[in-house]
Amino acid sequence: MADYLIPPTKPATRAGGAPLFDAPVARRGPIAGVAPLAPIDRVYSYIIPDELTERVVPGVRVRVPIGATGRLTPGYCIERSEGEWDATLRAVAEIIDEKPLLSTEMLELGRWIARYYACPIGPTLSVVAPLAARGVSGHRNVRYVRLLRPPAEDEAKSKRQRAVIDLLRKAREPAASSNTDSAGQKGAKAQAQDAGPISVELLRESVGASNAVIRSLKRAGLISVEICREPREPDWPSVAPDEPAFDLNPEQYAAAERVIAAVAARQFRVFLLFGVTGSGKTEVYVRAMRHALAEGRQAILLVPEIALTTQVVQRLTKRFARVAVLHSGMTPAQRSRAWTAIAAGRVEVVIGPRSAVFAPCPRPGVIIVDEEHEASFKNQAAPRYHTRDVAIKRGQIESIPVVLGSATPSLETWHNVGRLPHYELLRLPRRVADLAPPRLHLVDMRAEHRRVKRVTLLSEEMERYLKATLDRGEQAILLLNRRGYANYLFCPKCLTPIVCPNCGVYVVFHQGTDLVHCHYCHERMPVPRKCGMAGCGGTLVRFGMGTERVEEELRVKFPNVRAARMDSDVMVKPSDYADVLGRFERRELDVLVGTQMIAKGLDYPFVSFVGIVSADTALAIDDFRSTERTFQLVLQVAGRSGRSHRGGDVVVQTFNADLPTIRHALNQDYERFAAEELGLRKKAALPPATRMMRIVLADARLTRARDGAIGLASALRERLFAAGMPTRIWDAQPCALPRLRNQYRYEVILTFESASALLSALDRLRSENAFKARVRTLTVDVDPVALL
Repeated sequence: MADYLIPPTKPATRAGGAPLFDAPVARRGPIAGVAPLAPIDRVYSYIIPDELTERVVPGVRVRVPIGATGRLTPGYCIERSEGEWDATLRAVAEIIDEKPLLSTEMLELGRWIARYYACPIGPTLSVVAPLAARGVSGHRNVRYVRLLRPPAEDEAKSKRQRAVIDLLRKAREPAASSNTDSAGQKGAKAQAQDAGPISVELLRESVGASNAVIRSLKRAGLISVEICREPREPDWPSVAPDEPAFDLNPEQYAAAERVIAAVAARQFRVFLLFGVTGSGKTEVYVRAMRHALAEGRQAILLVPEIALTTQVVQRLTKRFARVAVLHSGMTPAQRSRAWTAIAAGRVEVVIGPRSAVFAPCPRPGVIIVDEEHEASFKNQAAPRYHTRDVAIKRGQIESIPVVLGSATPSLETWHNVGRLPHYELLRLPRRVADLAPPRLHLVDMRAEHRRVKRVTLLSEEMERYLKATLDRGEQAILLLNRRGYANYLFCPKCLTPIVCPNCGVYVVFHQGTDLVHCHYCHERMPVPRKCGMAGCGGTLVRFGMGTERVEEELRVKFPNVRAARMDSDVMVKPSDYADVLGRFERRELDVLVGTQMIAKGLDYPFVSFVGIVSADTALAIDDFRSTERTFQLVLQVAGRSGRSHRGGDVVVQTFNADLPTIRHALNQDYERFAAEELGLRKKAALPPATRMMRIVLADARLTRARDGAIGLASALRERLFAAGMPTRIWDAQPCALPRLRNQYRYEVILTFESASALLSALDRLRSENAFKARVRTLTVDVDPVALL
């Protein structure tokens, strides 16, 4: 631990050479290591005063003086030790929490996140224990009544008063009767003091005690009234129990047994549950969670989207009594109630996206990451952690198994299965009940446009399958991973596109608002009537497609269709997700149109057709992972079809029909795709063959951003090579989005042979304060999932 104040090396003196101050006297006592809740990448040492000796422990928040003015700043006590100190060391001013907010295990996890993802420890712990958990929202004042003495004959004469006294006496009797050696010798007053308190709410429900009755008994000195602040109960989902009656197939049974064995042994292992879509991965999860609960432990299930959370919660609440949800759409009060109930051990299963990985379960038994390949598991604000990797680290700290489930695992996970001893592959190669996989049909849109001689969103083949589905009274899903109506506006006269003034990217026309939107800075502007270029004045043309246009064309071609759209423009609150998915499940909707949020984990037996309007949206992104994302999206959304004996069909429309990625997806051959893609990544020295760190520098001045990036790349190269740390540092270059929110952006990319090499370099660079440049913002992103 580092001291905050350091004595001057040359002490001040009086006239004649006598010291101006007495030399500090060395003492010994308890010292706290405190991480301020501020962007300060340092841990400070503070004396623990005698009056706080028993209360300042790791995990509690304290206030400590910071800076020359001694401004009191909140921070976490992350360690405590006995050591020598002198008068130059400051003292902890006060504590904020009576009990630690973070356990020893969660503190260790927070410190690992801060180290690996290059974020100060204080702000990192603020994410591990979010504001709603630290506050008092979601609590209530509860009045408790305690019997002080038995009433005399002329006291408590009314019927209600007597009923209250009798109930309070009964609350005392178990405690009194259990103490057999002295019960008969105690006086009435001593016996009354053993009586447990009863809430006013319970007295009102049991004997009809009004506030007037309570006040009169209190004035007579018969009872005391205490006020306690207690957390409210979470909003437990009210769903009737419904236990499906079916047996596991041999592959499911074998997978469940392997996970259960690790749960029973409390052994850290990482299981990749690799199963085709519809293979029954959820039932394996349930069996593992059941076993953890049977041993008095808790389970955490992580899902990538709030939309998926909605359906998972609905299904698991039929299987478990106490299910809590944690996600960003909750109010602070709801989040606080859920957090408190989880920490108290009253919750069996915790479900949620990223933040649920930090659920304060006192006895975790298993962590499950469903659809582990999803990029949305990566946090895009500091600390930029990946939920999957944090879950694995927590499993290691807690000595519990972690299950990663996917039909299209991330290449990082697939790579680890083949080389790390604590990873184990569990296969589910067939659908439940031996249902046939969906039939995939490819439509080359280049040939389609030449044949019909017009631009169309839905090919004739897609229309034919969709019509047959609706005629049978079944349901369909149409996916286009792009919001809005038209993603490109330009002037055909001077060929000038309309771009965002803040970002320089193409704006998207949204018919619902009749505005053009920037999907990066969220700027909204009226649609220009004419081209703004001097001397042009041409009429603007809308080109491209989005979910709004798909919905419009669907209603034109099928006027009686009952359709709804699911994208982030219309899905604002968690209740919006629940409403649309509920209507779809009740078959009040025929077709669901949406972006990638409808491609993940949804399971509806009457969906027999899926149409992928364009499989090319991810391929247009300048990112080495674009082919992987395209393959995953096609296979995942195709898996929503044919989840019953009715079978299913999938039509995939693309302008890149010859790409191996598209062909492998049509053949539903993940392993061949993974082998080819991993080979290409290894040749290019890209993840997962290496580990990557991306540094983004942004500034309002282009020259400052560019010069800062060039200077930083040169300095890092010099430092790491001088230290003998092998790494590849790419030359500074503009980002794929070179301007965002009026900030010019440059990037410096470093790749390392292994995670340990990356971590060693990070430790050295942070200790030398090497991440600095004269720019407005500098962001360090370890293991980035997007390079925009």
